[in-house]
Amino acid sequence: MAAVIVFAGLAAAYYSQHVFYAVDGLLVLVGAVLLHASVNAFNNYFDYRSGIDRRTEKTPFSGGVDILVKGAMSASSAFMVAALSLIGAGLIGVYFLTRFFVLLPIMLYGLFVIVLYTPVLSRVHALSEFVAGTGFGFIGVGAYATQTGFVNGPAIAVFVPVTILVALLLFLNEFPDAEVDRAAGRRHLVILLGKRRAAGVYVAGLAATYISIVLAVLVGYAPLTVLVALVTIPLAYKAGKIALNNYERGPALIPAQGSNVLVILTTILLVGVGYLVSAFI
Repeated sequence: MAAVIVFAGLAAAYYSQHVFYAVDGLLVLVGAVLLHASVNAFNNYFDYRSGIDRRTEKTPFSGGVDILVKGAMSASSAFMVAALSLIGAGLIGVYFLTRFFVLLPIMLYGLFVIVLYTPVLSRVHALSEFVAGTGFGFIGVGAYATQTGFVNGPAIAVFVPVTILVALLLFLNEFPDAEVDRAAGRRHLVILLGKRRAAGVYVAGLAATYISIVLAVLVGYAPLTVLVALVTIPLAYKAGKIALNNYERGPALIPAQGSNVLVILTTILLVGVGYLVSAFI
C-alpha cells in the first residue's frame, strides 16, 4: 500500500511542477516501506504482549498474524524489526529534512503515530481510524513535497482520498475483531457506534472518497483525467452492499474485506495514473 501512495504523490508532483528526481523518489519509496513495516511490527508486538492476537478470529484481512503466537519469531525480535525499520526511515527523513523544512511537522506526526498507535492511541475514543488514515495520507504529501519543496492543492487532492481509504481499510477490518478489541480496552468507531450503524458509516466513507476526487477536479487541484479513479465505484458498491447485509457475520464479511482492499489500492493507483496521463497530454 505504501508504494501506491508514494506513486500517487510523485505523480501529482510531476503533474504540478513537471519535476521528477529519481533518487529522491526511490528514497521516499524505501522510507515509506520501512515506515509501513515498522507500523506493522510494532502493532504485532503490542498485540502479542496484550494477548489480543491469541483471542482474535483470524481472516485473510483481519485478526493480525500468528507469527509471534506460534513462536516463529520472538517478541523481542519483532520489536527489533520495528525499531530498526523506524530508524532506517528516520535517517531518510533527516536527509530530506535538511533540504525541505516543510516536512518537519509531517515527520513528527508520523513518529508520534507509529510509536503510540497500538499502546495508546487505539484506546482513545474514535481516534484509531483517523490517525491511521492521516498517517498514510501524509506519506503521499511527503512524497509530493520531496519533489517540489512545498505543499499545495495537488498534494491535498492526494491526501484526502488516501486518508479516507486507509481509514476505511482499518474500519472494515475492525468488525470481526470488535468484541475482542472491546475487552482489550480499545474504543474504535465500530465499538462506539455498533456494527449496524458502523456499516452505514463505512458506505458513507466510500461515497466521501469519490466525492473528494470529483471536488478536487472541480476546484482545479486535480486534472480531469483523475476521474479515471471513479471506475472502482462498482467494486465499492459491492463491498458496501455486503457490509450492510453481513455486518454481524464475520465469515460472510470476508468478500467485502477483499473488495475493500482492491478498491483502496486500485483507486489510489488510478489517482496517480490520472495525474501522469494529464502531465503527458
